[in-house]
Formats: sequence, structure tokens, C-alpha cells
Amino acid sequence: MEDRDLYKLFLSVAEHPAQNTEDIRRVFSILVRSTLRYRDHLLKSTGTVVTVGDVRAVLGWLMSSLESGRLPATNNKIRLGLLKIWLDELEPFRKPGPFFS
Repeated sequence: MEDRDLYKLFLSVAEHPAQNTEDIRRVFSILVRSTLRYRDHLLKSTGTVVTVGDVRAVLGWLMSSLESGRLPATNNKIRLGLLKIWLDELEPFRKPGPFFS
């Protein structure tokens, strides 16, 4: 996955005018940076490539995991690892109760 592919993916999610707020941009910035670090770490340490499909899948799980506090039932270690990183990175934004309620 190239950097530009990741940026395109996040920009496509953020295209809706309601998503264009300072808080959303800050969260997306955190997600992009942490995804790039994870991608580089996996590639260097194991030769594993994180794909745009992996990131799309994790984006699909993110809100559900934030709201429920549960991880999806999956055996995909790459995707689950990225989701856990995102949840850890977003912890400072957590309010009492479910995330972003």
C-alpha cells in the first residue's frame, strides 16, 4: 500500500461536508499516521504488506468497536492489529460511555 493510496482512502471517507470538521481531520490524521507506522513496521519486521483492503475493512469495524467496546470476530491478525492500534490512539478522545456517543 502506497502512502498516496492511504491518503486517497481517508479523503474519500472525509468527502462528505459533515465530516469536514477540525475534530474529524485530527482523528483522520491520527489514523493515517498510525496506519503508516504499522504498515512500515510490519513490512520491515515480517515482510507483510498492509493493503488498502485491510484498511477499508478496519474502517468498517472502527465505529462498531468504539461504540460496543468489543473487537470483531476475525482471525485476520493484520486487520485486528491495526484496529487495536487505532483504538489505543483514539483513547484520549474517549468520553464516559461509548466512544463518540
